[in-house]
Amino acid sequence: MMRTSKILSLLLFVILQHAELLAHRIDHVYGENPGQHTFDSFEDVWPTPTAYRTASGKPGPEYWQQQADYKIKIRLDDESEKLIGEAEVTYTNNSPHTLEFIWVQLDQNALDPESASRFSKSFDHFENNNTPDRDSQGITFKTFREALYRDTFKGGYNIKSLTDEQGRDLEYKVVGTVMRIDVNGGLKPSDSFVFNISWENNIVSDSFTFRHGVERLKKDNAPVYIIAQWYPRMCAYSDATGWQILPYLSSGEFALEFGDHEVEISVPEHFVVAATGELQNPDEILTEVQKERLEASISAKEPVMIVTPDEAEESREKAMTVAADKTVYKTWIFKAENVRDFAWAASPAYIWDSKGIEIDGETCMAMSVYPQEAAPIWQRYSTEAVAATVEGYSRYVYPYPYPVAWSCYGPVGGMEYPMLSFQSGKAEDDGTYPLSRRNYVIGVIVHEVGHNWFPMIINSDERKWMWLDEGLNSFVERLVAMEFDPVIRRSYLEKDEETLNLLEGKTDEITMLQADSTTQRGFSAYRKPELGLMMLRESIIGPEEFDKAMREYGKRWAFKRPIPADFFRTMEDVTGLDLDWFWRGWFYGNLACDRAIKSVVSYQMDPSDLAEVRKLDKKFDIAAPTRPWDSYLLEQISPVEAHEHLHDFYYKDDPFSPNDKELKAHNEGIEKLKPWEKKLLDNPNLMHLVEIENVGGLILPMDLKLVFEDGSNEEYQIPAQIWSRGAHVVRIPFFDTKKLDHVVIDSIDRYRDRDLSNNRFPRVIETKRFHLKSRNKDPNRMQDATVEEETAE
Repeated sequence: MMRTSKILSLLLFVILQHAELLAHRIDHVYGENPGQHTFDSFEDVWPTPTAYRTASGKPGPEYWQQQADYKIKIRLDDESEKLIGEAEVTYTNNSPHTLEFIWVQLDQNALDPESASRFSKSFDHFENNNTPDRDSQGITFKTFREALYRDTFKGGYNIKSLTDEQGRDLEYKVVGTVMRIDVNGGLKPSDSFVFNISWENNIVSDSFTFRHGVERLKKDNAPVYIIAQWYPRMCAYSDATGWQILPYLSSGEFALEFGDHEVEISVPEHFVVAATGELQNPDEILTEVQKERLEASISAKEPVMIVTPDEAEESREKAMTVAADKTVYKTWIFKAENVRDFAWAASPAYIWDSKGIEIDGETCMAMSVYPQEAAPIWQRYSTEAVAATVEGYSRYVYPYPYPVAWSCYGPVGGMEYPMLSFQSGKAEDDGTYPLSRRNYVIGVIVHEVGHNWFPMIINSDERKWMWLDEGLNSFVERLVAMEFDPVIRRSYLEKDEETLNLLEGKTDEITMLQADSTTQRGFSAYRKPELGLMMLRESIIGPEEFDKAMREYGKRWAFKRPIPADFFRTMEDVTGLDLDWFWRGWFYGNLACDRAIKSVVSYQMDPSDLAEVRKLDKKFDIAAPTRPWDSYLLEQISPVEAHEHLHDFYYKDDPFSPNDKELKAHNEGIEKLKPWEKKLLDNPNLMHLVEIENVGGLILPMDLKLVFEDGSNEEYQIPAQIWSRGAHVVRIPFFDTKKLDHVVIDSIDRYRDRDLSNNRFPRVIETKRFHLKSRNKDPNRMQDATVEEETAE
């Protein structure tokens, strides 16, 4: 008992010590005083550099990562909306560790009705409404359909067999969305382990797509399948995390290993398939005319139809009239080298177009598949947006290394995989579409195709750091989309306003959160990093140096697994700038940018002549009261004024006229000055002292403009280090002979200040509009009923 008590006491001590250390580290990162820890080094927060990852942000000389290769055969049963598959997986242990077991991801298990994914989220979808029954709660049709569907859909893997290379059954344990496979004798460094697995799983419908699924088109019930997270994939094992076995709950995406994929996809014969990798058997799949079109598209200036709208219409008619027991299957074979994932799409309704682009002397095929319902938007923009994205990201980040890039229509807003992405967005029945949908389709294609770089090439862990792929990708997406289409630019500016409004509330989440812990993922993982990186590029580092650093990050970590510190350190290493204050404020904190000019005072230096000084004293009358009421009292006639016998020396003395003693002392003091001190007395400048308050608390540089009465101006860039001593208010002197008219900070809003009204001194009287309107009447049901009766008569 005594021993147990001591152990418990020791454990409690360790826990308390750890808690105290953790509290110190958190305070050191965030800090209540905006400047208190902002400029401290991050080296005690970021992982210690090792032989695997260096302090410069480069991979170390002993960097390693695992490899997982797959040979898969999969069949799509359209009648039952089911996948039947088998795979041979070869897992190579490149780590210096012996592994007693390996972990496999079973993402489909998140769709089991009893899964942690389903029960890990609070149902917060009721809405207020104005029904007469105030106890009635509103809920959207879509949300209610999803809830019912998840309750009844038989999701998850049905594992049929799991054997080793010799066909012997393997011992395994399924834990939610991951599975542990025991390795007899352990998997030693440099050795490989081969296992075979067969399974079935139902395909989720568009009632709840979960990043993949099937949509039945309204016209004829033709299916559109987008298939992802569909095969058992190896969990990531790395020096930074060990086994990444966090459960798949939905927000946190995937941590995966690179490898080669050989995949045979069997689908009903009239289906068109798009997939990760290159098609290996076009002679068995395509007609002679389609092969000719595909060849012609390699050098075409505009997208070429490989499967035309008429051919797609014919295929969907045949597919929807054939009896289920008469289905003939056709197998599409794809190979993809050095990819971390594999996805595919299939539909008899797909139109297919293609265009070749050149990247670093190699041809990449930009391709799209979409049904006629989406053609008015997709035929015009999709493949061209794919091409622009591949070209743009290749300039900004890393040359695209793969032979194809697909954009596939499907029942999901947007999702990404190597060489292939899923998007939605149909036109109206008459072929028209609103501007918002047009911009959405273009923006989401650029975004999802851009994910080929983050995280498909630069292999970040999305389960832990959503922003490291979503935020970086949203930032580059913005650059590329605004280059591609000027009409879309306004939508990005509107997003900025939404981001700033959330920052203003000071209730926003920090960016450095685990993906499934976020409640404001669109803000914390997408928009805030996007906006912050734009400021870093445009206003702090400068486009040329920033782009050089981003390309270096791409070069260093292409086909490797970076963590946030690797990105931060690389940006500092290449630019030569200490940016810890920026990372701390924007990524680890939730303060807003709001600087206000509290006051501006123009000081005139006194002249060296004491008589002139006294004249100025009299002009400014330093003895005069500053309040109007005091001045009023001093103006009243006093008894001394009325009686001359009360007038003494001081009544007649002029305090602004120096006497001989004062003049002598003053002149002697000047004679004792050093030459450089005397020279300063002749300086003609006014000192304009600008007082600035950091209202929002976020540490950022400032642009400051002094505008003078003659219309001229001077501009200054104030570095972030002005706040390095932790002050909330700073005072900055400026010298000039000219008189000031006004002062403004961040005049072009480079730092996205949330309240521009206090950025100018003196303040500007605002001009706004108003309009007249009639008063809303209360509803009169009695009157309505009377009118109805009279109408009926």
